[in-house]
Amino acid sequence: MKKHNNMGRSLYYIGTFLSAFGIAFELLEDAPDSLSVIAMPLIIIGVILLIASNFFRKTKGAD
Repeated sequence: MKKHNNMGRSLYYIGTFLSAFGIAFELLEDAPDSLSVIAMPLIIIGVILLIASNFFRKTKGAD
C-alpha cells in the first residue's frame, strides 16, 4: 500500500469491503432475496474499485 496515494488506498479498502460483503451475501443460505440480489453487483463494483485503485499511484519523486 506504500505505492498508492490516499485516493488509491481508499478505493482499495472500499473495494475490498464491498467484495467481501458481496461474497458473504452470496454464500449465506438463509439470506433474504434482497441480499441475494445485491450480492453480485457488490462483487462486481468491488472488483472494479480494486482495479481502479491501481491507477492511483504515487509519483516516483514523492515520499
